[in-house]
Amino acid sequence: MKHRSATLCAALVVSAVAALSGCSSEGDPVSFAPKQSARPEESKASDVLMPTHPREWTTQRELPDGTRVVRTDLAGPKSGFTGRVWAWVPRQYGKPEYKDSAFPVLMALPGAVGYPTNYFFSKEFRLQERIGEAADKGESLPFIVVMPVLNANKDTYYDGSDIPGQPKMGTWISDDVPDLVRENFRTYADPKGWGFFGSSSGGYVGMKMVLQYPERFSVAIAGGPDAAPDSPLWNGHPKEKQENSPAWLAEELIRKSSPTPSSSPTRGLKGTPKSSPASSPASTPASGATGSPKSGSKVAISFLMGTKEPKQEVAALEKLRKEITKGPIETRVTSFEGGHDGYKYTDTLFNGDLKWMSDRMRGPVAAK
Repeated sequence: MKHRSATLCAALVVSAVAALSGCSSEGDPVSFAPKQSARPEESKASDVLMPTHPREWTTQRELPDGTRVVRTDLAGPKSGFTGRVWAWVPRQYGKPEYKDSAFPVLMALPGAVGYPTNYFFSKEFRLQERIGEAADKGESLPFIVVMPVLNANKDTYYDGSDIPGQPKMGTWISDDVPDLVRENFRTYADPKGWGFFGSSSGGYVGMKMVLQYPERFSVAIAGGPDAAPDSPLWNGHPKEKQENSPAWLAEELIRKSSPTPSSSPTRGLKGTPKSSPASSPASTPASGATGSPKSGSKVAISFLMGTKEPKQEVAALEKLRKEITKGPIETRVTSFEGGHDGYKYTDTLFNGDLKWMSDRMRGPVAAK
């Protein structure tokens, strides 16, 4: 569905670029460095990682509650790619009772072009405002929201992968951006402290990341993702393409999580499991700012699908979902009226899915 959203996302990029102006505080430097430097071992919880190399960020826009969306340019040491990253921390992050606590990270990924900006930072989506409001009501964890560019240029998309001969956009998302977050904010070492929300190609990449790196990320909410990699840059690299497909990655995760070899899934002709279980269990109540994960699954994926999405693509995604929903993988589908639309995916996020994600992740813990 990535190619279908090019027009929509072009408009969103224009809106996001327009949002670069008009804020009285735009350009103000911001640092999230702790008042007193702390080593990771000084934290009361062994898996709370304290910032190691806080940098100075530039203010992008200021929210009514006084929090700020900030940005920085990152030269990825592992990917070799340089791009922009936006971030936002909720107001709870600065409260004294949470000064020794980690906060969960939500990486929000855009669709289609995904370069040179990420439209989720813009005021049009109100992503940060709505997460803050939901957290105040106990309907969401107070997430740190991180919004990197998704692709290396405007010409095509990279499926969040290290395609041979191309910029390593998989490593950019899986390593460089999370390393930046750990350097600047209090985070969990536990993968249940890390999740994704994405639209279209961003949804695909978030889904792929939790299946590819379950030791790093645990939950993804994927709005209208493709069921398989389809970047034209894969031409001539069928093996690498297969190894970056959700079906193949899910099968590997299921196989490695099986208690005995006899319980491993049977491979089909294309490397996908032949059998599948029923749908995922229902979500549990929101855990709020002090919640802990309630899902026994290793990773969880929610698919957001509009009633007007192309039937062939919906069928392919439903087939994939049924094949991978077993063992360590939990899935569910949330339907809404409409088509392939980043605004609709964002609205749907706040109609139960952010609560579902919060139930499966770790929140900050206030000092006693």
